[in-house]
Amino acid sequence: MKEPSDTLPLDATASQAQLNASGDTNPTVVAEQKHAGAAVKAALIANIGVAIAKLAAAVFTGSSSMLSESVHSIADCSNEIVLIIGDKVSKHKLNSEHPFGWYRTKYLASFVVATLLFFVGGFFSTSEAVKKIIAVNGDPALQNANRMELVVALVVVVISACLEGYGLHQSVKEANERMKRTDTPKMGIFRFWKRTKSAELASVIMEDTLALIGLAFAFIGIGCAIIFDNELFDAIGGLMVGLLLVVGSLVLAYKSGSLLIGESVTPDTRERIVRAVEQTDGVEKLINMQTVHMSEDNILLCLKVQTSKLDRDYDVQTVDKIERNVRTALPWFNFEIYVEPDVLRVNR
Repeated sequence: MKEPSDTLPLDATASQAQLNASGDTNPTVVAEQKHAGAAVKAALIANIGVAIAKLAAAVFTGSSSMLSESVHSIADCSNEIVLIIGDKVSKHKLNSEHPFGWYRTKYLASFVVATLLFFVGGFFSTSEAVKKIIAVNGDPALQNANRMELVVALVVVVISACLEGYGLHQSVKEANERMKRTDTPKMGIFRFWKRTKSAELASVIMEDTLALIGLAFAFIGIGCAIIFDNELFDAIGGLMVGLLLVVGSLVLAYKSGSLLIGESVTPDTRERIVRAVEQTDGVEKLINMQTVHMSEDNILLCLKVQTSKLDRDYDVQTVDKIERNVRTALPWFNFEIYVEPDVLRVNR
């Protein structure tokens, strides 16, 4: 809605917010989207290298733990490709069939990631580990471990853990930067993961965390196989990695599914919106407010307010002020705002 000519001049921040209202893209949001996209691409490059190293070690040593870990890394690479595609599609312009745009494609991509992690990573790794456990138990001769080959696998596990640890460090860094940019109270990474509306960050943080825990299982399994000269421990390590991926994929599916269905804004964001609306000249009372994240940075906001006058022209000006104040209060979001002037009715 255009600002009436008789309103007060806007300051620099409000002017930028008004540009957002007219459909132009918020530069703060663009910068953050590019940053998040770069993080996913960097993770993809790192995971390709890790996957190749793990797969080579699995072929060379026949380690069940390394096979599970190589499948895990291949699944991670597939996941990041899906997230990149989802990010590209989400930038398509709105049309008559998709009036609110394609933003939710990111959430759909994250849900697909969880499915890939379950079937490609968890199911395959678990089934292969179970086959090896059955084979080793059925033939005692297969229990003898080739210690030199397993040492090579152990070295690859340690190197991979360093790379994955760096990846998780970058994810935590990105989460902290996101909290700083949006003036969000600082919190732990797992609390942030629960609250974030970013499909990319949620997926990458989950992937890196699962990768480190999986590598710990692989290290223990391979290490015990070397110490006790028994391949059964390696197979059990592979089984633990597979089960970890199954559990992790279900958790990620729940998170991305909730985002795909539609989540409201966080309590602190809601408080800021309420404050911006209630402090607007001409607003007597905020009657009702509904919000939903279309993506991490795009919010659909529906308001019902009671204005000071039941006058059409006055209400139009008040609505414009509400839109401007909300966008000025939270400049890091793109808002699609709908305001309905009404009168509070008390049921007796």
